[in-house]
Amino acid sequence: MEPRWIGPFELLEKIGEGGMGVVYRARYVGNNRQVAVKLIPNDVTANSTTLARFERELEVLKQLSHPNIVHCFGGRCESQQRYYAMEYIPGGTLADYLAEKGSLPWETVVDLGIQMCDALQYAHERGVTHRDVKPGNFLLTKSGQLKLSDFGLASIVSQGRLTASGRTVGTIMYMSPEQIRGETVTNRVDLYGLGCVLFEMMVGFTPFVGSTAGEVLQRHLKDPVPHVASLVLDCPLELDQLLYELLAKNSDARPASAADVASRLNGILLPSRMTKDFDLKLFSSLNRNENPSIPLKPIKAKTSPVLDRNTVPQKRHFNLVPWIFSAILAIGCTWLWNGWNQTAEQLCQAEKTWTDLLEGSNPDNRILAANALGKFPTLSASSIEKLVRSTKSPISEVRLASLKALKSHAAASRPMSTELIRIRNSDENTSVRTEAGLTVAAILKTPRPYSLTLILMQTLVVIILATTIFSGWWIWKKLKPYA
Repeated sequence: MEPRWIGPFELLEKIGEGGMGVVYRARYVGNNRQVAVKLIPNDVTANSTTLARFERELEVLKQLSHPNIVHCFGGRCESQQRYYAMEYIPGGTLADYLAEKGSLPWETVVDLGIQMCDALQYAHERGVTHRDVKPGNFLLTKSGQLKLSDFGLASIVSQGRLTASGRTVGTIMYMSPEQIRGETVTNRVDLYGLGCVLFEMMVGFTPFVGSTAGEVLQRHLKDPVPHVASLVLDCPLELDQLLYELLAKNSDARPASAADVASRLNGILLPSRMTKDFDLKLFSSLNRNENPSIPLKPIKAKTSPVLDRNTVPQKRHFNLVPWIFSAILAIGCTWLWNGWNQTAEQLCQAEKTWTDLLEGSNPDNRILAANALGKFPTLSASSIEKLVRSTKSPISEVRLASLKALKSHAAASRPMSTELIRIRNSDENTSVRTEAGLTVAAILKTPRPYSLTLILMQTLVVIILATTIFSGWWIWKKLKPYA
């Protein structure tokens, strides 16, 4: 038999067939790489809708690059040759795997569901709605990785629809109520299909079945949503609730996005993994001991001295060490506090002197005062207000020096941010506007200030409380034998 060729690909064997094309395992002549080639047979090339959907699928796949979406190498949609090449997945589809296994453990379902959500979220973020989520459209590698394929029915937000209003597209076993009614669809139709797929993976059959296509469609529209937990006894309640929400008739009642679904699935799977890891570590630690009877280390009981009631106890000695230590600590804290207060008073006096010069009439003194206040470790709220008033001076040098001082005290200047923003936006001098902008930026980068006095007071209280507790414990320990 002569080999068939299409473009640079040698078609080897048919591996799939659907209403929109045939898929072949093929060999790329350039490097002998195995690929999957999808093409439209000659007998359907006259169907304009099929051709448009094929071109749409190629266009969609070209802009999607994700580990859980089948990778497209490119194709051709000209004349009688309409085909594209994609990566070849030898593991088959999820539908084939379910046909072999029937149903899957819930941990496997959750793990595969997270991969499905990652693929759908990536497509949704790029304006692509798949509209035909089903097991047959998920390729499964031998390592357990899922890849979403077959975007022939996908819709792109930025482009027009290929389906007339009132027409339904998709696979009836996984079709959302809004698709059945022919309404405008959103990304949540994919979440409904995802719920049907997860349900089938858990139970072994789809949530709504019937003897005819019409019966199945009516059940999607009218039948109550079944609970997986009533069919699978070990199903976590969180997973049962999530599937119930995914299969809601009203799209607004479903989760907001595939990312939300993935987050909830991860929350279900994580505790199970942690429990299994803990059990495995415990089992391994027990197996390391060959003797099942693990000897216990004897514990020595603490005994208190027993005194004869008829014996007069020795004279009690009162321990003064904790009290002396407490007194020294209290004196030291008082000395530090007095020194701090004295320093603070001196700083307050110097601050008042400079603020008086700041409000004087001599421009040189005002500039000198603003520069000096900018070097203070802290400033009071009244000094900050006076610096802000100085920014309204008609002399630009005074305004500039005052803004630099405020920038040095950015945390304390936070309440004046509105006035500084006004200066940044409206001052006539470019240098002043620039300095005001730098001051506002410094305020925004500086965390809100804490009161140093309050911190010192709290530290002193904690030290005194800890010292009192330590002293009480020391005395109780020394006097306990005589109690």
